Amino acid sequence: MTAETTNKPKLGRPKAGTKVERNDYLLDQALALFMRQGFANTSIAKIAEAAGVSTRTIYERYKNKAELMLASVNRMVDTDISELQGIENLAQMSCRDGLIVLGEYLLAKVMQPNMISFYRMGVAEAMHFPELNKMMESTGPKRIQAVIADYLCRHSHTDGLSALDFEQAAALFLEMLFAEPRNKALFGCLEADWNAKAHTVFVVQVFLYGIAERRPS
Repeated sequence: MTAETTNKPKLGRPKAGTKVERNDYLLDQALALFMRQGFANTSIAKIAEAAGVSTRTIYERYKNKAELMLASVNRMVDTDISELQGIENLAQMSCRDGLIVLGEYLLAKVMQPNMISFYRMGVAEAMHFPELNKMMESTGPKRIQAVIADYLCRHSHTDGLSALDFEQAAALFLEMLFAEPRNKALFGCLEADWNAKAHTVFVVQVFLYGIAERRPS
């Protein structure tokens, strides 16, 4: 028996951990492959090998690759939302300070190299898999947007925020936060001395207070 044969991962359900832990591991491995190779180039067979399970095990849980990808993204977003909601003393912060903390956390996540690659993959494959991209929008960005909208709504009275469409306001805030640095990172032209903290503070300042000294008469 060769070393290659003996080192080959065994197929079938891993014995260690609970059923939930084993499935979480599968989703983590799937997401890592999707980020690295893209949706089209990642097969169920590759995911099964990485997770140490059989393809049959995967198909027993997910009807196709798109459903598996959505589940893996959903797990990542679950973790992000849990961490956002667990930020210490967030409820006691002013809206400005809270948005800075939330913004810094989210920006750090979005600007990770694997997330930039994942976004690049989504842009490249949008024309080929439009239905998947629509589903991804509701699985990822919409859920994060809802967290920000809820935060704004809860501060609408204490911080004097106008009674407005908080969902739309949250979408605008996230676009202001992500668009410039992410686009520069996509094209490899993000400045070496770019300061995430300063960017976040500036975005929050403009989002809450604008840049005009006074309204036009």
